[in-house]
Amino acid sequence: MMISRNLEVFLRVAEEGSVTRVAKMLHISQPAVSNAMTRLEEDLGIRLFFRDKRRGLVLTSAGQKILHLARQMEDLDNRITQTAFRENNLVEGRVRIASLTLLVSTILSRVLHAYQTKYPGVSIEIKEGTPGDIICMVEDHAVDFALSCSPFGKFDSLVLAHDRMVAMLPKHSRDIAEIDLTRLPGVTIINRPAFETILDFVREPVSLEHILTVEMAETAINMVLDGTGIGIFSAYTMDALAPGHVQCPLKQNIAFDIGILAHDLTELTPASQEFARMIKARFGLL
Repeated sequence: MMISRNLEVFLRVAEEGSVTRVAKMLHISQPAVSNAMTRLEEDLGIRLFFRDKRRGLVLTSAGQKILHLARQMEDLDNRITQTAFRENNLVEGRVRIASLTLLVSTILSRVLHAYQTKYPGVSIEIKEGTPGDIICMVEDHAVDFALSCSPFGKFDSLVLAHDRMVAMLPKHSRDIAEIDLTRLPGVTIINRPAFETILDFVREPVSLEHILTVEMAETAINMVLDGTGIGIFSAYTMDALAPGHVQCPLKQNIAFDIGILAHDLTELTPASQEFARMIKARFGLL
């Protein structure tokens, strides 16, 4: 790694917000982490953090700008290292991927074992989040590429599969033929990524009065199976987590894509290119 040690420590502290966690992560002492931050602030002549009683270490305005630039430097450093390895017919370094939680278990985990068997020298870092979180991570160069649902915004993207939102009915509501999101018939359970997608696509006011929002799609599906309410999911989610369960259509047609996105998919690092290639192969896109 050619990026300075002080800058590397700064990146980790900015991401973790804790000197203690970074010390454990980097296997160094807490004073060593604090000293690295002090030396970097002295070299730059600015404060990078301030302490908040509730939030701990918080980036200053200048620190946020430095973080954005430092992430780009780390990304470039990783590219240089991987290009050198590739010239020696090696694939090593680090691959950072942002993903919707469901896609970690249904796509990434199914590629990960084969990838690590073939390239044991590559470390993999997976960051989960909502569609909005993922867009921010790609924008900030915090990851090499991402797996998410459309819209993909300004980023370069490759569609892996087409998807749509559907409803999952509990046993006592099987007579419902269609769900109208503006007139929900009762308690409705939606996981956060699905809720973000609905708000992106539906232009009419969505009935929020009886909506329960949860983090995980697995949690929402279990709640539907327990009879708590109606669930709203993507068809891909239901196929993966509740195979064979009848999918009830929505009045609102919410169709979107699942895909890979990055600033430029043709400019991924060698290690990231190979991971993306293996994902595409799984979907028959090679």
